Amino acid sequence: MTDSADWGPRGVVQADAGYVPVRPRLSMSDFLVQLWRSKWTMILAALPVLAVGLLLALQMPTQFESRSSLYVTAGDEVRTAGASGLGIQEQVQGEAQILRTRLVAERTLSRFPFSRIFPDLMKAQERANRQAPSSQRDAIERVYFQQGVDAFRRSFSVEAAPGSNVIQLAVRHDDPGTAAELLNAAMAVYLQRRAELFGNRPVSEAGAERKRIEGDLLAAQDAIRAFLSTHSIRDFASERSTAQGLHAVISGELSASQARQKAVAAELARTRRQLGDTSAQQDLYIEDTGALRLRELESQRSEALATYTPESRRVQAIERQIADLRAAIEAGEGPAETVRRGPNPTYQSLEASRFALEAERDALAQQIAELTRQFEAVEEKLNRFTGLEPEWTALLRDRDLAEASLRALGTHGQQQGGSQDLPAPSADSIKITEPATLPLRGQSLKLPFAMLATFLAALAALIAGTLRVRSMRGFPTAGALQRTTHMPVLATVGRA
Repeated sequence: MTDSADWGPRGVVQADAGYVPVRPRLSMSDFLVQLWRSKWTMILAALPVLAVGLLLALQMPTQFESRSSLYVTAGDEVRTAGASGLGIQEQVQGEAQILRTRLVAERTLSRFPFSRIFPDLMKAQERANRQAPSSQRDAIERVYFQQGVDAFRRSFSVEAAPGSNVIQLAVRHDDPGTAAELLNAAMAVYLQRRAELFGNRPVSEAGAERKRIEGDLLAAQDAIRAFLSTHSIRDFASERSTAQGLHAVISGELSASQARQKAVAAELARTRRQLGDTSAQQDLYIEDTGALRLRELESQRSEALATYTPESRRVQAIERQIADLRAAIEAGEGPAETVRRGPNPTYQSLEASRFALEAERDALAQQIAELTRQFEAVEEKLNRFTGLEPEWTALLRDRDLAEASLRALGTHGQQQGGSQDLPAPSADSIKITEPATLPLRGQSLKLPFAMLATFLAALAALIAGTLRVRSMRGFPTAGALQRTTHMPVLATVGRA
């Protein structure tokens, strides 16, 4: 029989002095039990992945896709939709390659204001222009224009299905109207490019003139935008009118404050003169002690006569006192008068008025100083607008002339029966079977990103749970203990 000292902590007989722990043998049910016991670890591992994924999904923009299609025929022969052939397929692939060229993308993008198609790139370009010297602005504009071309090529898809004569076109943009306009412009540029390449329908003089005028118009708009960006002005006319209105308001307030300051100074001077002529103290009342003593003695004499005769010594003594007091009063040697004095209310009122006027004077001085500063700043801004007005007028004149020329060219083309700057689709091997559609519903990657985030969070939770299960050394069930030790389990004791 084996000695109990030869048994290890898991009930496994030790073969030597060193103990080697035995990894538990888990079945699928044991593994699931351990995963359930590790649920909080799995949740903690999944929550950050899920939160980051959902945040990225919510930030995905919604884009609208405008679609169109071109039908390729062999020369003037119109084939059915199911017609195919080696020559046609080569032609379809060639037309698709022309559509995917960078030149088509550049010409398409040059027909629109860059700020309308890619406002974020335009803001980045303006920041770079402000930080760079004026000599590098052309290079910066070229770099950002090429970035816009790359972005447009990524949003412009050309698909030609094998065995089909139809080329599917699509343009994605944040604005549905802009997406349709971009797709129409791309098809027009493509048809012009085909006419230049194959020479079967050269570009008309009206088309070249239109293109030149459109380039002049875009250049004028870019010049206006660069002018406003250079001088940090958003709207020249509105900012100038705002400055003129502020100039009138501040001028009126400054005049009113100066007039009030003069009135306050005059009133303060008059108040100070009145204070100089007014005494701060005044007599409240005068108390005569001699007359009071005389009345007391006369009262004592009347009381004494009620008891004594006029010849009595008491009455005679009082008479002598009365005679002496009257003689002293008449001689001016009697008891002095007591005079009570106090503050003069008129003086106090004038002094309060002086304090109020002095405070108003100081406040008006500060107000006039601030209004003067604002007035000078507005005048400086108006002088700046006055200096920039000739250049601004010239830029507006160039833009208006380009717009007027473009409108006149369009009117002339309509009078001649339609536009002549694009090849007629009915006279060529490319037929526009469907014009650019205006998308009504946008497409977004929010749902796919959210599903991917959920999948990655579940995968992270499963990996964390598996690692925790593999790192555990205990036995989750009696069956795991029996499989590991190859010994029967007679009983189990649950947790209290």
